Formats: sequence, structure tokens, C-alpha cells
Amino acid sequence: MKKKNAIIYVVLILTILSIGQIFYGTKSFASSATVAANQTQEDLAKEQEKERKANKYLESLSIEGYELLPTFNKSTFEYTVIIPNDVTTLEIEAKPEVEGAIVRISGNKNLTKKENKITVSVTAINGTVRSYTILAIKEPEVNLKLSSLQIDGIDLNPQFNENTYFYTSSIEDTELTSLNVTAKANDENAKVEIIGANNIQDGNNLINIILSNDDETTVYQVNLEVDMLGEKEKEADNVITRIRNIMKYATIGIASLVAIIILTIIISIIVHKCRKKDDEEDIEGTKRPKKSKKAKHEK
Repeated sequence: MKKKNAIIYVVLILTILSIGQIFYGTKSFASSATVAANQTQEDLAKEQEKERKANKYLESLSIEGYELLPTFNKSTFEYTVIIPNDVTTLEIEAKPEVEGAIVRISGNKNLTKKENKITVSVTAINGTVRSYTILAIKEPEVNLKLSSLQIDGIDLNPQFNENTYFYTSSIEDTELTSLNVTAKANDENAKVEIIGANNIQDGNNLINIILSNDDETTVYQVNLEVDMLGEKEKEADNVITRIRNIMKYATIGIASLVAIIILTIIISIIVHKCRKKDDEEDIEGTKRPKKSKKAKHEK
């Protein structure tokens, strides 16, 4: 008995020691894992901070009143902008991707050349520099222009100006098919060609006034929106369209309802016949006399 108790005690002691070892090992492993995770997070944070301090990208770049070509992308470092011949200064807005980086802009003033190079430099927090460049190209000076432009029955928006090359207007007219355009160039020898004024349709119509001489070609455009139906006619047409749609859906609904009713009647008739047949069979079965076992035995 004492021997058995001793064996039991030994087993218990070994079990306790094993559990303790496992617990200690698990705790040690968890501690090591925690340390490793903390170390990884610290390394990651250091790497991110290093990248932040080295970031010299722009978040945005734009020129007030003009469009950059191509569209801004932080990884694209060369751009072009087309400006009028008389522009000498450009207002440029540039924002760094990381707060703390410094942006410097040079070359955006005193734009006197045909092609002007503008530099936008970004100095990262760690002192490294990256430059974005914009090539500002001046449009060639336009000498051939319109001295007057009139379209009968049409008010141009904005009002005519020889330096404005695009206009818009609108009109309601159910019978308009062509426009009477009067355009005069500042050069008596220039050819004036008008395209798009003789086939006016409902909706947007683009009229081109093309001036040309031996030296250059200049194009003025008028976008005319024509409403041939008129507001009242359009509203009436919309009402008629709505009524037609309602009638169409009502017809479909009525047809569906009739089909459902007919199908219900057919099913009811079939069910009624089946029940009647079953009842008749039950009645006939009831009328037939059943032979008892006793009568069968007597025979």
C-alpha cells in the first residue's frame, strides 16, 4: 500500500513539474513574442518616420486660371501650360504631401519669352530636394480677328469682343432652320467662312466663323441651343407621354388580372370535377354489400 502511495506521489510530482515547465515555456514564448512584436512595431514606426522625413512629393499643383498638361500626378515631374501672349505672371499653388516639407517656386514672374521654365522645388524634412518643372508656352499673337459679329434674333453671351473666341446663346423657335450671320474681319482681304448656320436643329448647334488670309487662320465659335418645341409644347408632350405610359401599364395590369382570374376558374373547375369523381366512387363503394366470413364459410 505504501509502495502504491509512493508511486502516486511520484506521478503527481512529475505531472506538476511538467505542467510548470509547460507554463513557464509558454510564458517565456509569449514574452519573447511580445518583445519581437514590440520590436517590429518600433522598427516599422522608425521606417515610416524615415520615409516621412525623406518625402519630397507634392500633394497638389495648379495654376490659377489655366490647365496643366498632363493632369497633375505626384510622380509626374514635367508639365506644360499654354498662356496668352500678354501674360507676364502666373499664380501657382503647390502643396507638399508631408507637413514640414518646404516648397519654393521660381520663374513664374517676368514671363517675356515664348517658352518660360518654371521650377517648383520641394525640400524634404531631411534636406533632400526634388523639382517639378512647368514649361509656360505663350500663344502666338493673333492679328487676324473679327471686327464685328451679329446673328439676327440671337443675343451673344458674352457680348461680342474681338478677343473672345467662344460664345453661347439660346432661342425658342418652332420654324428655325437657318441663321443670318454677319461677320466682318479686320482684314478686308481675309476670307470669312461660316459653317453650321444653314442646318439648325433642335438642341445644340455649333456655328464656326473661320477667318483666313495668307498668314494665319482664326476661328470664332457660337454654341446655340435651340428649343423648337417650346416649354408649353414640351410640357404637353410630357403629359401625353405620361398618360401613354399609364395606359400601357394599366393594360398590362388588366391583362394580367384577367389571366389570373381565368386560371383560377380553370383550376377550380378541375378541383371540383376531381372531388365529384371521388365522391361518386365513395358512394358506389358504400352501396356494394360486403360478404361476411360466416357466409363464405357456409358456402
